[in-house]
Amino acid sequence: MLLTKEEWLAPLRKSVSERDACLLDAAYEVLKGNTIREKNTPWGDVPVISPWSGPCAGIWNWDSAFHAMAVSRYDTALAKSCIDAFINFQLPTGMFPDVIHVDGRICDNYGKPPVLPWATMIVYYRDGDRAFLRRCYDRYVRNAAFWEENRRDRGLFFYSAQQHPEAENYLHPRWESGWDNSPRWDEFPIPDLWAIDLNCYMVLFYRAMSEAAELLGEEKGIWLDKAAALAERMEAELFDPAQGAYADRNRKNGKFVTVLSPASFMPLYIGTASRERAEAMARLAADPKKFYPGMPTVTYDCPAYSTDYWRGQTWLNVAFFAYKGLYDYGFTKVAEEIREFILSMVYDGLSRGISENYDSIARRGRFNNSFSWSAAFVMEFILER
Repeated sequence: MLLTKEEWLAPLRKSVSERDACLLDAAYEVLKGNTIREKNTPWGDVPVISPWSGPCAGIWNWDSAFHAMAVSRYDTALAKSCIDAFINFQLPTGMFPDVIHVDGRICDNYGKPPVLPWATMIVYYRDGDRAFLRRCYDRYVRNAAFWEENRRDRGLFFYSAQQHPEAENYLHPRWESGWDNSPRWDEFPIPDLWAIDLNCYMVLFYRAMSEAAELLGEEKGIWLDKAAALAERMEAELFDPAQGAYADRNRKNGKFVTVLSPASFMPLYIGTASRERAEAMARLAADPKKFYPGMPTVTYDCPAYSTDYWRGQTWLNVAFFAYKGLYDYGFTKVAEEIREFILSMVYDGLSRGISENYDSIARRGRFNNSFSWSAAFVMEFILER
């Protein structure tokens, strides 16, 4: 499937607001502007999408998944290329690296959250290319083994790095999480933590593999069993009654991290939360001292809250997962209010561009002003209801 911008937008304009049509147009242009079509790159002559343009461009791990998810709405060949180009750099261990820069540098001591299988199934259902699915499936089998052998303890997963994870205050494990300098990692060393979002991503990983296996004539039951066992273990260990919330937990001493974040809503996104626990999370979502209305990366009343990257800014990817989880559990009022706040904030700053992240108190974008996964999740906020 390949649609021009107007072919894609024309029918959508009939069902979305003028504001949202403008946002979709802007998001399309960001992804188009960050598409690399040069020849003789480290990934060959195929087109890919970078988070940004310029000398530091490249293909990042979970970014590539998010880019593919979005552009598969109108260009499935580009979506498949985003995934294929990246997974070709799989290491002998089965790990996927963090990034391959356009100048050939590769960061391969750590990975990123394992969302590629989930995104691959989104692309497949819009395209139906069985050969693409087979290529991905075989690599993801090896990647699943990597996570299970290197990042799992007593049935639950944690972030780390292949060598010297403790270096520079656990910099590489923090980068593997995708949450970089988040206050989630202030209380304990990050490799000591069962991370709530990572375990949810692994449930999505296993579910995606079960779907792919069935389509490819492989055994799907093993993947379904893994997903069910992980979900059960996660629900047993990663909800903190004292905080009334899902939370990261120290796997060595059993203590819960007291910093809550949008990651705490991931069990709603994957549908494992009980009604009682979902209601507890919805109360936090509606609390102006916690996550309302901007779904910041830590609660507004967190002592560590700031505008320093992942220490309080609204990032559209994790905010979307929280919104969608709330919406799917029927908490539509608070979910829609969060959605409207975020989209209005992005729209009000369009003269600057679609930003890497947003200060939801000042209502302004910060850092890169043409950021691809923000554009991708603008599309998701508008179209994935």
